[in-house]
Amino acid sequence: MDHIDALIVSHGQPSSPDPAEAALAAYVAQVQVHVPDLRLGSATLAKPGSLDALLERMAPGAVIYPLFMSDGWFVRTCLAGRVGDAPFAVMTPFGMDPDLPDLAASGLRAEGWADGDPLLLVAHGSGSGRPAPERATDDFAKALATALGGANISVGFLEQSPTIPEVAKGLPDNVLCLPFFAMEGDHVREDVHEELGECAFKGRVLPVISQLPGVDAMVARAIKAKLAEGSAAQQAASA
Repeated sequence: MDHIDALIVSHGQPSSPDPAEAALAAYVAQVQVHVPDLRLGSATLAKPGSLDALLERMAPGAVIYPLFMSDGWFVRTCLAGRVGDAPFAVMTPFGMDPDLPDLAASGLRAEGWADGDPLLLVAHGSGSGRPAPERATDDFAKALATALGGANISVGFLEQSPTIPEVAKGLPDNVLCLPFFAMEGDHVREDVHEELGECAFKGRVLPVISQLPGVDAMVARAIKAKLAEGSAAQQAASA
């Protein structure tokens, strides 16, 4: 059995775990292209037994990459609890990678965004009032605005205020909507589009941020750098 150097974990879809599991595996295959010397694995929290089976295959010094947008409950509590005492470093979540805003800015410009155009960022938020999702979204929005030369970005949430309809209803027809989600699950395919429909949104909805050009390579670079960091620390400790 081949050992895994890095495991990419996402939330998945509790009501229908298999399609989300397959979608994550397909995305990890895209990331794998950029690190042919490493073995990557994938697992969703929602599919029973998936994470446990992959943890058993991880190599010494392997890392876990959370394909989540913030370091909220799912990363700090749920994932950490599932990993337990296993000696694998859990990396900074995908949505908090400092390289993501610049890549998103390049992707938006490639999609036709120009200086002065409106931009709508939609995110999940937290219906229970946990601060991490909103904080990560706001931090990203500020960094993206800077990367776009001071763009005016409107932010709306699925599960907290300001809601997507509240924010989107007054935006002009040429607005681009960027979903700040890791994977294109039911939240994006159904919930986001339903809420945009409530306010007769006329703009264009882009793919989720993980699908923008160069983002899969960013994930690969982060994993490779973390593994190198761990290897260097181990060598220093044994010197």
